[in-house]
Amino acid sequence: MKDVIKLLHLLLKSSEKAANIARACRQNDSLFRLLIQEKSDDEKNPRFFRDFKTLADVLIQETIRHDIGGEFPELAQMVKGEETNVFSNTLDKTIVVEVCSTCDETKNLLSQVLDDDIETAGLLAMEIHRDIELTEISPVIDINYFDNHNVDIDINDLGIWIDPIDSTADYINANTIIDEATDLHLSGLKCVTVLIGAYLKSNGLPVLGVVNQPFFTYENSQWRGNCYWGIHSPEKSHSSLENSLVENKIVVLSRYEDPNIKAKLSNCGFKLIEVAGAGYKILTVAIGQADAYILSKKSTYKWDTCGPHAILRSLGGGIIDFKKFTVNNEHGDTQNDFQLIYNEGDESKHSNIGGLIAYRNPETLELLRQSLGLSTKL
Repeated sequence: MKDVIKLLHLLLKSSEKAANIARACRQNDSLFRLLIQEKSDDEKNPRFFRDFKTLADVLIQETIRHDIGGEFPELAQMVKGEETNVFSNTLDKTIVVEVCSTCDETKNLLSQVLDDDIETAGLLAMEIHRDIELTEISPVIDINYFDNHNVDIDINDLGIWIDPIDSTADYINANTIIDEATDLHLSGLKCVTVLIGAYLKSNGLPVLGVVNQPFFTYENSQWRGNCYWGIHSPEKSHSSLENSLVENKIVVLSRYEDPNIKAKLSNCGFKLIEVAGAGYKILTVAIGQADAYILSKKSTYKWDTCGPHAILRSLGGGIIDFKKFTVNNEHGDTQNDFQLIYNEGDESKHSNIGGLIAYRNPETLELLRQSLGLSTKL
């Protein structure tokens, strides 16, 4: 098995392990209330007055980092994520959360965070150290799919971005609102995603992405997830999704988007839907529920976009810099020169500073160009 396929299988399993941890933390109300911790001012997303991290976030990030380092030691230092691994318990004792070499050691560490709740710490440690099979992931992965397909990506040229729980506010609040006309979830647990993306250090472009929706369906008092993946290589792209040429003129947005941009899009016949979660918004574009996701602000980060960006590239789409597209779109190749890249930026923030446009079909960009107008300045 080629290394990149081995890595894909590992990331799929890690994303499902992450989903299991997210579901386990969400099932116990008293535990869940204990796990929420407000972020420091340095860590907050500037768009929100209050921002939170949860132990689930930290556990997932460190679990994925640990699993990748176990299989690919050369990638261990190239795994970056949103969260710090410092957490405090209700007694204000600060603990550095990490995955230990054995389940018992991890349990003992977590019990310090959980105020000596050994039973709950043990349950979480079991999920962290449990071996996941590809058959546990929905939809089921065909392990023989790549036997006759060549994927040539240099593992040593990869960096990895993780967002352990994207849309933390929806994970905490779980306030489900659905747009009945489009079946898009405006808020709620379905907007929560685990995002893992790999990019080439040599050019910054994403090449492998996994997006897991831990809370996809609710049956028999249990949540089940759904997982999506994509690989973009010079030889051929592969994805769990199929590209669709059907356009519906739906654009998903943040509720904080610039009113002038909303007006221009509406005037050109686009239906605008305000949806939670950057990962979920990009996913709606990938699966064809929306034609594009537009964000003019710098409120997303590389961990939000790297994984789903790779999936869009595997389908012939991508994510471009909003500012470059609207101000400089007479110069350069839109699908190449304006793509977001992942190996540059302010090390302390890693913001997609120019905003973004996520699209599945390149033809959508021409419609957006006409709607927004050349040299749009904000």
